Amino acid sequence: GKDHAKYSPVATASYRLLPEITLLEPVEGEKAERLQRCFLPGVIDLEDPNGRKVARVANSRLDTCSREVLRHDDLKKVVKLGRRRDHFIFTVESTGILPPEVLVTEAIKVLMNKCQRFLSELESSEMK
Repeated sequence: GKDHAKYSPVATASYRLLPEITLLEPVEGEKAERLQRCFLPGVIDLEDPNGRKVARVANSRLDTCSREVLRHDDLKKVVKLGRRRDHFIFTVESTGILPPEVLVTEAIKVLMNKCQRFLSELESSEMK
């Protein structure tokens, strides 16, 4: 009964893989500034160690995988875009009184109980 979706206080639940951005060679000067503009703020930082701006990946998690950098022939050769297959970013939005942290914790408990029930059923069917 209460397992039905109409009782769920979750508006949206989604996940994505962690973006992975690798600079294949040093990117400096005006090229570094153009590279930074291809990503959301905070993804690429510009350092100025010797009076010349140098790009570095600051926080790839902020990237939305827009692939804007691939529109620029000179920039797409210096950047490798990918995703980590073993790192998931979950987003849970709540519409009810329960905060997302509680929803996720309770959902994991429900999933663990269902797995335990399944294993118990499997064991009892193997004994027959």
